Amino acid sequence: MKKFSATTPIYYVNAKPHLGHAYTTIVADAVCRWHKLCGDDVHLLTGTDEHGLKIQQFADAEGISPKQFVDKIAPLFADAWQRLNIDVSDFIRTTEERHKIGVQKLLQACYDAGDIEVDTYRGHYCVACEAYYTPEELDNDKCKIHNTKAEYVEEENYFFRLSRYEEKLLKWYADHPDAIKPDHRVNEVTGFIKQGLRDFSVSRKTLTWGIELPWDKSHVAYVWFDALANYITAHGYGTDDKQFATKWPVDYHFIGKDIIRFHCVYWPAMLMSAGLEPPKGWAVGGWLLVGGEKMSKTTGNVVNPLDLIDEIGVDGFRYYVLSDTIMATTAIFHTRVCSRATTQISPTTSATSPRGWRPSSKKSAAASDLCLLSRALSRRSRPKVSATRFANGKMCNQVEHSTPLGRLSVRQMRFSKPTNHGRWSRAKNSTSSWVTRSKHCVS
Repeated sequence: MKKFSATTPIYYVNAKPHLGHAYTTIVADAVCRWHKLCGDDVHLLTGTDEHGLKIQQFADAEGISPKQFVDKIAPLFADAWQRLNIDVSDFIRTTEERHKIGVQKLLQACYDAGDIEVDTYRGHYCVACEAYYTPEELDNDKCKIHNTKAEYVEEENYFFRLSRYEEKLLKWYADHPDAIKPDHRVNEVTGFIKQGLRDFSVSRKTLTWGIELPWDKSHVAYVWFDALANYITAHGYGTDDKQFATKWPVDYHFIGKDIIRFHCVYWPAMLMSAGLEPPKGWAVGGWLLVGGEKMSKTTGNVVNPLDLIDEIGVDGFRYYVLSDTIMATTAIFHTRVCSRATTQISPTTSATSPRGWRPSSKKSAAASDLCLLSRALSRRSRPKVSATRFANGKMCNQVEHSTPLGRLSVRQMRFSKPTNHGRWSRAKNSTSSWVTRSKHCVS
């Protein structure tokens, strides 16, 4: 059986899940559903990032421990994905023991390879990004993403010698030109590498809430060696070698464009240092803008997806994400646009059905979701209809769509008969007037 595996970013638990989180997760889930109907063995990984300075600060503000704080927020993400009908195969939390073991193994492998060395960092640090920036990367000492002032810090850190991997990374992307979708993102990544890579910090000595370095207990792992490692620790790295050998590398990391540098430059270099293969590919999406700004908990312009599904239903919300936003570009969110999208859905979806309606089985859920994805693609990608025929009162279209992840072909069959007025009526006692069957999946 052919396998297909995908991941979403793990989401930071300094606040409740918002629409930006749901955006990437729904798209990843929709692509996975295509592969399930192809008969593939599908695995979708998501989870929560629970360490770092922001978590410690929020916990201190509430007068509780960091562990108590993350235990309160992390289940909200798992519940949100369940209510949004996301079929998750594994949900990993970075406070789990399996993750800690895998992170320490990865750190030790890179340290033993001679690629992690102690040094002193002097420069600006954005708490919201959990990232260091040069003065040229800031706007009047402010982070360009969060529009917050970056702090000047000076402290002893361990550094990963990323500068040693310029040529290796460029060669890998030359050998894998289709690794990043959409294609123009490859040029962005290789252009960044050609400008010259700077070594980056892998530890913090002034922070206690994190995973200790295996060779120096006075330091805890800094965000990227902790957060990015979830992609391999969830697949058994450090705890189940047999499982890891069969699950890694994954087919796609679904990510936002703001973390492309960390996922497409830092992450493959870290894996190369540890003697591991990089992932097969990345699917890079844009931002959802509210009031002209990226949706972010730091700026406070977030939208709760659960509020939207209470208003327009699960399928109405999923349809909006798949039809009125294009993953490869930046989209503007407005509640009027989201509500309008529901009027374009088949009568079997939540626009005219009771709120909270869901298909009665996983198979029918997949078919319903693919119908929405197919129609969304039709509105955005000028589909090619390769065949139309009528047989036994059924209409059958073979439709091919061009998407950022490759070509998708779907066979749509409507189980109903034309009326005297030439219109199509819904079949009696049918729970869904459309059944979507995949013939060719994402390549």
